[in-house]
Amino acid sequence: MEVWLNVAGRPVKRYLEVLWVRWLATLRNHKASIKHARLPKIVFVEESDPDAFGFLDPGQVIRGAHLIPAFSSGCGVGSLRYGKSLARPGGELDDWEEHYVGM
Repeated sequence: MEVWLNVAGRPVKRYLEVLWVRWLATLRNHKASIKHARLPKIVFVEESDPDAFGFLDPGQVIRGAHLIPAFSSGCGVGSLRYGKSLARPGGELDDWEEHYVGM
């Protein structure tokens, strides 16, 4: 993305690499541990939350993670409105509601 930076009082045009992300949060009231024999469960942050989406420096990203859809929770639109969205691949209209974090 091209941005303008204020360098010593003068505008300078630079190229800045960023990632646009949709944040995830741990699912409340889900007990996950070896003791409970359950993987951690996460959900998308509600779209109405002002911090649901953000930008990251690509250097801060973990390059691999294993998220497993919690098929029993089904698909839905609980955290993002139904319909077209940049947050979904083309043609998909809803999301898996919950995911397990593979460890």
